[in-house]
Amino acid sequence: MPKKITSIKESDAEKFAKSAEVRDRLNCDMNTGFHLFKTANGASWRYRYWDDDGKRRVATIGKFPAVGPAQAAETARRWRDDDADPLAEKKTAKAQRQQARRDAEARTLESYLDGAYKRHQDRKKSGDETLKRIKHAFPEFLDRDMATLRPGDIHDWQIRRESEGRAHATLQRDFGALRTLLRHATRQDPPVLDENPLAKVTLERPEDNARTRQLEDKRNEARRLLTNDEIQGLYVGLDTFAEQCRQKRRNSRAHGKPHLPSLDDVAQPHWFVPFAYCALYTGLRPGDLYTLTWQELNVPFGRLVKTPEKTRHHPEPAKVTMTLPDQLREVMQDWWDQAGQPAQGLVFPSPVAKTHGAQMDKKAHRGPWNKVKELGELPAGLSFYSLRHHFISALVAGGVPLFTVARLAGHKSVAMIEKNYGHLCPDAAADAMAVFAASVQRKEQDSAEAGAG
Repeated sequence: MPKKITSIKESDAEKFAKSAEVRDRLNCDMNTGFHLFKTANGASWRYRYWDDDGKRRVATIGKFPAVGPAQAAETARRWRDDDADPLAEKKTAKAQRQQARRDAEARTLESYLDGAYKRHQDRKKSGDETLKRIKHAFPEFLDRDMATLRPGDIHDWQIRRESEGRAHATLQRDFGALRTLLRHATRQDPPVLDENPLAKVTLERPEDNARTRQLEDKRNEARRLLTNDEIQGLYVGLDTFAEQCRQKRRNSRAHGKPHLPSLDDVAQPHWFVPFAYCALYTGLRPGDLYTLTWQELNVPFGRLVKTPEKTRHHPEPAKVTMTLPDQLREVMQDWWDQAGQPAQGLVFPSPVAKTHGAQMDKKAHRGPWNKVKELGELPAGLSFYSLRHHFISALVAGGVPLFTVARLAGHKSVAMIEKNYGHLCPDAAADAMAVFAASVQRKEQDSAEAGAG
């Protein structure tokens, strides 16, 4: 038979809870300090004791009847035998929980990216791009405590990103950036992480299945020369788009907004027109165009010197250096004049941002591009990136040495060019920019020259 540890029976407690006055106590004769206390909403088990400073304390054990007499008495007896200070322990435990929450918040990926790791990357020339890469690649982990990341998280992430068509090489770079961050967190003083939870994790090899081959075939199909009809359609689309912008401004000025400047005599009425010309004639990626500065695009000298954003963080980043084709130089001269011939700043700053000269969103070109495709009757599935593919394809098809093509395209070696565009290589060679300029010649100029002859 269990040893009796309290004089308070279940029936006594029930009667007390129903009939006692608020703040009355039902004391236990066997367990000093243990009692049942009447509250406005029922009754609670409590334990009275003296702390180390000689102060009288009362700790709540639990509510009746959720906690029975024997269970509550056992808790009170243990506290008494251990000479415990339950209120102090509770306070300490609460402080520990609060500190644990603060530590966990400091260990979230986003917090570390915006704090210690940003300070670390700010010392590097390409640090900002590393921060952007991690945030863009791992949005689902930003609010996670880094210490809770597990191999299964990366496995699921890889499957999802592959289903979106991401190349395995891109996933490797993204995951490598994340692991470097985690390793950095373990080397802080004091360490933010006791250990890198993903130190021994590697990505699965890409599956050689029908979907993988289908995605690769789709990417290869995009790496091609634009047809002559597509080139002419692009010009028509850009010209029509520009004229629509002028007409829209005329309508605005005629209907309540006469203060807006006229665009009728403006060569480039919308930033997307010179933006698209730059993409076509230089092969720069959209991300490089958004960060392009007037120091890099020297219009008076007709020179472009640009370090691609994708290689900016490398120890020896690639660098694009080229002479601007006459057609592009003319367009950019107009755009430079409209901007007031600035010596610095972004070539394509945001026209809507509150901060003057701020960078545009990396997706800002998508809307105008879709409109230009519609106006020029271009294929709906044609991506803006196809302008870069055409740039590279035209140079390769024209016989330009692959090393030269790689330099103009912003690659450090010919490996990517040879792998993705090698099938276009002919035997003869020609001047790089002359070959490319010929590939995007306007039809009406051809006709004019024929007429002059």
